[in-house]
Amino acid sequence: MNSPDGSENNTEDKNSAPGSAPKPAPSRKGLYIIVAVTIGLILLSRHEPVETIDCTPQIIATSPDIIMLGAWWCSYCYKAKKYFQQNNIHYCEYDMESTDMGKQLYQEHGGGAIPKLLIGDYQVSGFNRRHIERALEILHNNMPEAD
Repeated sequence: MNSPDGSENNTEDKNSAPGSAPKPAPSRKGLYIIVAVTIGLILLSRHEPVETIDCTPQIIATSPDIIMLGAWWCSYCYKAKKYFQQNNIHYCEYDMESTDMGKQLYQEHGGGAIPKLLIGDYQVSGFNRRHIERALEILHNNMPEAD
């Protein structure tokens, strides 16, 4: 059919096959939902910053109550550090992936779950407040009195 100006009037989409219905424009609704969910998860997973106290020779010389073997990505290591700082527990940390001493201690203590907490003669794998408190209690009860 010709239009008033003499050109053919073709209402079909040029990219679709003759006789087929035109393709609808792609919906971005799914993309918006994915972006919204991703942003929501990021906001929910944010932690308040906690200071990492590395086990330097100076810190080790002060005899920390706990030596923690952990990793930057470990959520239980984060919880342990936060707990130590909120309760004024003297500790330091070796990253068991990026420091030679951390790797060595991790292997010497059997590997496995992290954080691995060295408290006096005791070793706690994972983050368990009750086990930490009990090991600290034993450690402090066995310490000689300062004169």
